[in-house]
Amino acid sequence: MKNKIIIGAVVLGLALAAGGGLWIWSRGRPNVLRLPGVVEVQEVRLGSKVGGRVEKVLIREGDIITANQPLVEFEAPELKNQRQQAKAKFDSAEAELARAVAGPRKEDKAAAQAAMNSAKARLDRVEAGYRAEEKEQAQGELETARADYGQALQEFARVDKLYAKQAAAGADYDSAIAYRDRAKGRMDNAQAKVTMMKEGSRKEDKAESLAEWKKAQAQFEVLKNGTRQEDIDIARAKVAELKANLEMIDINLKETTIIASPELGKAVVEVIAVRAGDLVPANQPVVRVLRVEDLWVKVFVPETQYGFVTLQKEVNVTIDSHPGKVFKGYVIQRSNIAEFTPRNVQSVDERRHQVFGVKVFVPNAQGVLNAGMAAEVTIPLD
Repeated sequence: MKNKIIIGAVVLGLALAAGGGLWIWSRGRPNVLRLPGVVEVQEVRLGSKVGGRVEKVLIREGDIITANQPLVEFEAPELKNQRQQAKAKFDSAEAELARAVAGPRKEDKAAAQAAMNSAKARLDRVEAGYRAEEKEQAQGELETARADYGQALQEFARVDKLYAKQAAAGADYDSAIAYRDRAKGRMDNAQAKVTMMKEGSRKEDKAESLAEWKKAQAQFEVLKNGTRQEDIDIARAKVAELKANLEMIDINLKETTIIASPELGKAVVEVIAVRAGDLVPANQPVVRVLRVEDLWVKVFVPETQYGFVTLQKEVNVTIDSHPGKVFKGYVIQRSNIAEFTPRNVQSVDERRHQVFGVKVFVPNAQGVLNAGMAAEVTIPLD
């Protein structure tokens, strides 16, 4: 029983001692962490990817600019001329594609069909040969020629007898010979025509007519079937190529005007490095702006107190230009890499010289906080 009383007394004593020590420690420990810092701002350098000769500077240093606001314009006569040429080629390629997709016109198909039918008719006529009426007519002409030739022979025989007896003049004799020969020629021609009509068209004529018909038929089939899919694909690819080229020129033309990007938000023009007439190379910054909505205070927290600083932790910020005024802020970034590290970190006292960077954002502080200002951040240690 006495042992239990002694043990209880000892435990109570230890508890009171621990509580007293904790109270004494808390009384000596500060409840806030005060850190000096500097106001920083996000700096953005604006320029053009194509460059050129400066035509207009539309802003002045100190101006507040907003998203999509034009700042500097460059001359671009070459690009504008290139765009006109590219646009003309693109329109022509689009027209070719439309014609390829639409195929031949109805009038073209009708003309090709008519030409095919005409060639087929000529082929049929050549293969069929001469008509019966033409053959009968040629035979009749041959009989007439034979009769004329027979009469011419009789007349020549009569005049020849008279001429031999010197009863006919030489002129009559010569006339009879000529009449006989002419009649013989007409008869021979009529005979050849009858023979030709009986034999029909030559093989060469038939082959030529057949080739002409096949050619006209193929032409009609081409127009009837329309444009080949391969030709349409080629025309479509040509349009795509020229469209991409036109878009590339438009992108370069857009780069001839330096504008404030939508992501920039509201900003203050700090430096303008060019004036009208300056020749600026591509990818060179010409305007430097500061984002007024992207201000923060940079402080450094010792490693021994780094655990008290957490993301989104609310803090108080004061600046010399507004004494007595407290700005509310919160921690937006904690560095993961220590800075100002001594060579050998051994003791606790040395570890406090190793610090970590911390960013504190102060909402709605435009016009009050400016880059480079000294500030003090108070962080509660509760």
